Amino acid sequence: MSAGARLWGAVARRILVFLGVVVLVVVVWWLFLALSGVSPFVGKSPVAVWGYLFTDKDAAEQRDQLVAAMLTTLSDAALGYVAGLGGATVVAILFAVFPALAVTFMPVAMVLRTFPLLAFTPLIVLAVGRGPGGIAVVGFIVVFFAALVTVSFGIASAPGDALDVITVFGGRRCARMLKVALPAAVPAFFTAARIAVPQAVSAALIAEWLITGSGAGSEIMAAAGTSQYDALWTYAAALILVTTILYTAVTVIEELVIDRFRVAANE
Repeated sequence: MSAGARLWGAVARRILVFLGVVVLVVVVWWLFLALSGVSPFVGKSPVAVWGYLFTDKDAAEQRDQLVAAMLTTLSDAALGYVAGLGGATVVAILFAVFPALAVTFMPVAMVLRTFPLLAFTPLIVLAVGRGPGGIAVVGFIVVFFAALVTVSFGIASAPGDALDVITVFGGRRCARMLKVALPAAVPAFFTAARIAVPQAVSAALIAEWLITGSGAGSEIMAAAGTSQYDALWTYAAALILVTTILYTAVTVIEELVIDRFRVAANE
């Protein structure tokens, strides 16, 4: 099968999965409202969300506000995603090259992960302010630890026989890392990348609520505080939709990269 056919096959599969997830979410949403007995004033159906965005008299203004808030949140999530996933990858490589670092600092990292983010927020604001630095730090904290464990496990799972071959031919730690361990960790890296998508979005919402006062996080808190439940459900639905799209995109990239590695190994 050609590379182009594999590309379109991967995209088609993931689009079908994405559409299936969207249909499932809508069905569960409807069933929840129908069976839970939630007041129609509080629980809004997909029809109400559609009306909020497209048929209400203020739909255009509300839609523009939603788009602006979502773009802010996606920008904030991107900061946390890059900071957390990139930092975890670099630290995992350092831990593999210098095992003493892992023995010393991995327990510290796990202990820090148990502290509630709310306790760190005032310190983050004092240290780096309420701008992009604060957003990146919150994203880093939320994304980093899970990604570090996943990528470290991937690097550690490198085949011992291949590592021994590099060693026999005089390769040092860096050579073993570049030629064997990192390629072996590619699936784990993409697993971490997929997990980091919803984590980064959640981190952005937390940062917007606690630090910046902008984006979808701020809009959700304002809607909840003023009983604007149409807006609240609309923002929640939009966040779920966008997060699912991003997760699907990372999955497609993962399939293409791993397929490329598989083809290169067989050549």
